Parts: sequence; C-alpha cells; structure tokens
Amino acid sequence: MNLKTRLANGAIACATYAGIAIGVVHLSNRDYDIIAEPMSYYAVGVSGSLMTTIILLFAASVIALGLVLERSVPGLSRAGIAVLKIAGASLVLAAVFPTDVTTDTLPVTVIGLIHTMASYLFSPCLVVAALLLSRRFDDVRLRHLPTFVLALASWLSLIVLTTVNLFNLQIGGIGQRVFLAATLLWLMVTAFRLRRKLTWTPQRDILES
Repeated sequence: MNLKTRLANGAIACATYAGIAIGVVHLSNRDYDIIAEPMSYYAVGVSGSLMTTIILLFAASVIALGLVLERSVPGLSRAGIAVLKIAGASLVLAAVFPTDVTTDTLPVTVIGLIHTMASYLFSPCLVVAALLLSRRFDDVRLRHLPTFVLALASWLSLIVLTTVNLFNLQIGGIGQRVFLAATLLWLMVTAFRLRRKLTWTPQRDILES
C-alpha cells in the first residue's frame, strides 16, 4: 500500500471516528441544548478530552484529503486544495484553543476569541474547497453529482447558519450540526471516491464484468 492510499484511508478512518464520536458525545452528555448551543461547548467540561480529539481527527481528515488530492488528481483546482488545507489548519487552532461557554456564544477571553475566529475561518474555507473540488477524477471539466450536491448543501446550510447568527436566533446549534453533517459527508464521499481511484486496476474491471 503506497502513501497516497494510506492518506486516503487515514482521511476515511479519521472522518468515520469523528462522526461516530460526535454521536456518542451527544448521547452521553445532555448538559447543552443541541438546538441553541454550538457543539464546541462539549470541548469544555466532562466531554472536553473526547471533543478535542474529535476536532483534531476531523482536522487530520481534512488535511490528509488535501494532501492526497494534491498528489493523485492532476488538474484539480490548486486554490481549492490550498483552501482545504487552511480549513484543516483552522480546525487544529479551534481544538487547541477551546471556546468560551457564554449565554450569547460571544467570546470573553483571548483563547475563546481565537477559537471563534478559527471556526469562522474553517466554515467558508471548507465550503469553497468543496465547491472547487467536487469534480470527476477522470475528467476534471465535469462535476461529480453526489459530491457537488453535498457541497451545495454545505453552502446553503452555512448561509442559513450565518443568517441565524446575525439575527441572534436561538437555533444556531442545530444549524451548525446540519452544516457539519453535510461537510463531513462530503469529506467521506470524496475520500472513498479517491481511494477507489487509487486502488482501481484494469484487471478488477475484467473480474467484475
């Protein structure tokens, strides 16, 4: 197994763990309102270590996908790959600097401010990357419909989430969860497609036909 395949498998494994662990955190910790409060609150308190691990593995998945796309698919948007890596780096910052738990979700410390700024950087970067990179790997001029639909879903959910936050509506928590679910699905589908490309051989097609 070469490095590119290992990176693709790593992206899948990290994203899968992050998705399952997020579900575990929500089921085991009922301290926060999933409708109104952001998931980053779980990184403070009894679920802190687990939630920090989730964010770091999510970041690792994003960065690994960016690295393997860069090395495996000629013709993909260089800007899209660069922005994807920035999204991963911003998640690392969000994990290292936990949020402030406040009644209005606004930061009150420097650490909380760094977390908030990193989160605000992550969201648009990942959406832009998803839109730029949702292409067929065999012909980069064409969109790949499933990943493009997930990229559009991420974009629309980010617009809704931004609107909710601007008007201080008390549904930002569920909006954030919908956005992260769409982006996590895009990440996993893209990584699975890439692994299939990396492990494809003409002999396999002959055997499957």
